[in-house]
Amino acid sequence: MAVVCATNLSEASGRSARAAAAIATRLGEPLWLLGVFHTEHSSRPAPRAREEARARLSAEASRLHSLGVSVEAWLLEGAPGTVLVEDERVRRARLLVVSADGWGHLPAWHRTPVHERLAQQAHVPVLVVRHQGDALVDWALGRRRLQVLAGVDDSRASAAAVAWLHELRRVGPCDVLAVSVCSPVEERERLGIHTPVHLELLDPVVRRIEVLDPQVERVLLRELRERVGELPGEGRLELLLEPGFGRPADHLLHVAHAHAVDLVLVGNHQRGGLARLWHGSVSAGVLRHAEQSVACVPCTQPPVRKSVPPRSVLVPVDFSEASSRAISQARSLVRPGGRVHLLHVRRRRPEDRSWVMDQYGVVPEPPREQSAVLERLKALVPREDGAPEVHWTLEGVTHDDVARAICQATEREGVDLVCLGTSDAPGHSSYLDDAVARTLVERCRRPVVVLHA
Repeated sequence: MAVVCATNLSEASGRSARAAAAIATRLGEPLWLLGVFHTEHSSRPAPRAREEARARLSAEASRLHSLGVSVEAWLLEGAPGTVLVEDERVRRARLLVVSADGWGHLPAWHRTPVHERLAQQAHVPVLVVRHQGDALVDWALGRRRLQVLAGVDDSRASAAAVAWLHELRRVGPCDVLAVSVCSPVEERERLGIHTPVHLELLDPVVRRIEVLDPQVERVLLRELRERVGELPGEGRLELLLEPGFGRPADHLLHVAHAHAVDLVLVGNHQRGGLARLWHGSVSAGVLRHAEQSVACVPCTQPPVRKSVPPRSVLVPVDFSEASSRAISQARSLVRPGGRVHLLHVRRRRPEDRSWVMDQYGVVPEPPREQSAVLERLKALVPREDGAPEVHWTLEGVTHDDVARAICQATEREGVDLVCLGTSDAPGHSSYLDDAVARTLVERCRRPVVVLHA
């Protein structure tokens, strides 16, 4: 697969072409140069203007070829955003490089810039080069490291962008700043971190709603580290949580400006029509307002996941026979060296109101019951000899909604699987029934294994 550079033969496109040539050289790929002749905006007669454009394209190809890269050039005619997306060479490209500038005046009926249309519709990674194109050239030539900001969340598009970081590091060393924009209020709700009403009792830093609670911050950093994973190649990796409200693109660009990065990397869902309007688009906001060069990676291919046993399993426990079966099943599923987390959820009672309101963080079992519950949970841990080593963790929480409490615990603990045993034994005060199982399957973002009675 070749590196494709779309050029309008302007000075700005010259910078993007040099960057594309340097990247193609490092990847060992040919460079396909696609010049676009937009006749609608030409003030000269079409035949003469076409010949001039062809001559300029040939001169540009010769100049790039002198840099040591194999170059082939073609002249396309028509609207840039249309002919480039429909071109078969673009569809087969390893990377599409395009300048953000120099495409001329857009007609009144079409306000979307050419580079945004390409990033939205092309099914290959698109590198949009702005005036810092020389930084990309120096990096591809091995003269410096590239400072990259990668926007990371839990979406497929973000996973595609993180995977493409491996491609960047094949070209040259990159210092990566992985940034996750998060809402403190929403994250506390997702993780079940309770905020007390008596804010005057808290540390002054924690009182500020835009600051992440320490418990929330630890979980979010762990999730961010797992999403980025191990990056091959040379360069530093820094993780950053950016608390904020509103449009994530604005926060990403604020961090990019503050850290003086060379490139902003984002994933692209490539939603269209009403879906794009309803969900919004982080990539569109970054493309429209970034001062830096931007790389947009589409999530056209499903992520490849290795088939491995779960490393951690959560088991809700109500001390019934069904819970014991679920614990045995979880132990057989988890891989050696993995972890099983036993969770007991106590339904909140009216007399707990004043105690819960003063509680900061995850609401545990009441102090008068906590030690007894933990001892009962500890007694459920199997003791067979010769079994694979498994780590066991115990937790008791208080909540109004059992299924919601289980979902929040899966997020806090970062487990791979939930193993739930339901019970309908008469005379047993079990709360883990089929109704809780159905609700858990609907709400939980992790796979749920249900062992019916």
